[in-house]
Amino acid sequence: MARKPRRAPPEKPANARQSIKNIFSLLTGYKLKIGLTVICGIISTVFSVISPLLIGFATTAIFDGINSGNMNLDYILYLLTVIVILYLISAVFSYLQSYLLLDITTDISYNLRKDLIEKVTHLAMGDLDRNTRGDILSRITNDVDSLQTGIVQTFNQLLTGIITIIGVTVMMLSINLWLTLTTIVLVPIAFLIITYVTKYSQDYYLKQLRYRGNLNGQIEESFTGHEIIRSFNQEEESMRIFEEENEKWYEQEWKSKFFSSLSGPLVHFISNLQYVIISVLGAVLVLQRAISVGDILAFIQYSKNFTTPIEQITRIMNMIQTAMAASERIFEFLEIDVEENPSQEQIKEINDEISFENVNFGYSADDLVIKDLSFKVKKGEKIAIVGETGAGKTTIVKLLMRFYDLNGGEIKIDGVNINSYDKHSVRSLVGMVLQDTWLFNDTIYNNIRYGKLDATEEEVINASKEALADHFIRQIPDGYESELNEDADNISHGQKQLLTIARTILSNKQILILDEATSSVDTRTEKLIQEAMDELMKDRTSFVIAHRLSTVRNSDVIMVLEHGHIIERGSHEELIAAKGKYYQLYTGAFELE
Repeated sequence: MARKPRRAPPEKPANARQSIKNIFSLLTGYKLKIGLTVICGIISTVFSVISPLLIGFATTAIFDGINSGNMNLDYILYLLTVIVILYLISAVFSYLQSYLLLDITTDISYNLRKDLIEKVTHLAMGDLDRNTRGDILSRITNDVDSLQTGIVQTFNQLLTGIITIIGVTVMMLSINLWLTLTTIVLVPIAFLIITYVTKYSQDYYLKQLRYRGNLNGQIEESFTGHEIIRSFNQEEESMRIFEEENEKWYEQEWKSKFFSSLSGPLVHFISNLQYVIISVLGAVLVLQRAISVGDILAFIQYSKNFTTPIEQITRIMNMIQTAMAASERIFEFLEIDVEENPSQEQIKEINDEISFENVNFGYSADDLVIKDLSFKVKKGEKIAIVGETGAGKTTIVKLLMRFYDLNGGEIKIDGVNINSYDKHSVRSLVGMVLQDTWLFNDTIYNNIRYGKLDATEEEVINASKEALADHFIRQIPDGYESELNEDADNISHGQKQLLTIARTILSNKQILILDEATSSVDTRTEKLIQEAMDELMKDRTSFVIAHRLSTVRNSDVIMVLEHGHIIERGSHEELIAAKGKYYQLYTGAFELE
């Protein structure tokens, strides 16, 4: 069965008008530089436009000189010198135009990437969950690059094109009215072609970017989970999914490029037709001595200059449309509301207890994971949460961290709703050791110090000793300065867990969350770590989530969750004596499946 894309692309075409507004909003902060860019473009184009007329004068002088036998070399050399100077000045200002525009767009790209990363770091977890990492990365990298390229190409071509068309039209009118009308009359046809093709192909460009984001997400999953893919012999299935997503992207990519590429040949055909008409009509006028040979030569050059901007615009239509679609995707993401944090009130410490009162929560409104949950945890108490997979164990601590907003009920610290406090201050109280370890591509020392950035070397080493990590660290050739690679797979999973425990110890938080903290270590190491953790948890409020029931025996309170409800609560001895669900789990197996 074919897998559906993570996010379905929109069926309606992109809002071209809004996309243009978005792009212009990015340029408003660069009015001075844009003004200088326009001036440079005007100077460059004007000097370039004047040159063909002077070339025509030179051609006429040479033609007349040959016919009369009296060649005015000084005049011809003068014209050629002026032409060279004009082209040189045009080239200098063209370079300045490109330099200024590149400076503007590079700065825009820098700021957009910064804004997107900042948006990611401040998004509510629910909004972050609705966007795949591959799609977000595609917006930050591919879409920003597409937007920058589109702005550069569009600005250059439109600015130069408009000035060229105006200047060339004036110069052509100065040569011959009828030839000029012949040239201009074909322009509306070219623009009608461009408009129609643009309108028709815009939808495909937006879908192309959407599917590319989906494809990037699948590729990222394939890389990060390649060990799992191989261990289950799912290489063919992974390839099938990739080909499926790639085919969707390819289809939209092909359609968008095909339709946008139609305009170029059609406009080119009109340009060639125009060239033929001008050549024939110009020859007739020369024979009638209505214009000179140099004038017809200059006019032919001007006619090419007249149609060239139109041809160039048609050739970059794919860039323009990609840029518009990219801007829509970028601004769509930037317009997502950040995580709400209305209160600035700080909480420094816990004095009494943490309480959950009639808490209801679901990742979707119609599917509650936590249902009418109520319990209290005294300061310094160690509470264990056990239950089968999907019971809501990890969700409880995520709610305590205010990663998600409740559907109902309250979570309180010392009788005050945690929504009354600044989210960052609440999270500053909590230290976490998760089942899935997460380490930076950095030294072991810096990874541990991440728990307290101003920690001394002695504090880092002491934390490592408490976590029983110091011994293995010193056995590595570079010790604490050993560099972890991108996936941190140059050390064992158990060693990675020890480092995260050391990091948590160093952070010295009032609340500890231990989500399967010892799941990836051997039995001997687990026992030693458990002793260290017991010492660490003294006088600290601790939440222990565990499948291995052997690790929670010494907890003050054990809660058994089932489908978001607490079905049993008590000490290990009390729950064993009750011979309920916990008794069945404990005596049947030490690990929940």
